Amino acid sequence: MIELLQKILAAQSMMELLPKILPIALFWLLEAVYLGGWPVDAHGGSAFQQVLGLVLTGILWAVTWVALSKLLTGIGPVLGGIMLTSVVAAALLPLVNWIGFKIAGVSIRRAHAAH
Repeated sequence: MIELLQKILAAQSMMELLPKILPIALFWLLEAVYLGGWPVDAHGGSAFQQVLGLVLTGILWAVTWVALSKLLTGIGPVLGGIMLTSVVAAALLPLVNWIGFKIAGVSIRRAHAAH
């Protein structure tokens, strides 16, 4: 009985921890794919402004993820609160990037293909 209770408590604490760690880990993965793999470039601003834009984008991403999680948790704690939240927030990443970098004075533009 005690082992079963320990497993339930361990699972409960992981469900509390996952919504806090997942947005941070997912942000860096998706941000690397977006800025490194998509044909976009950061134009204007100094190196400091570009780093500031990245930090602001991370903060905006976390706010977006938490807001979507609270909004979609009614569907289910895992399905709505984590899975659908992650998918919708990932789809909003280009908009969040544009806003975060724009606040720092940097433009995110589509890169032209090299011939």
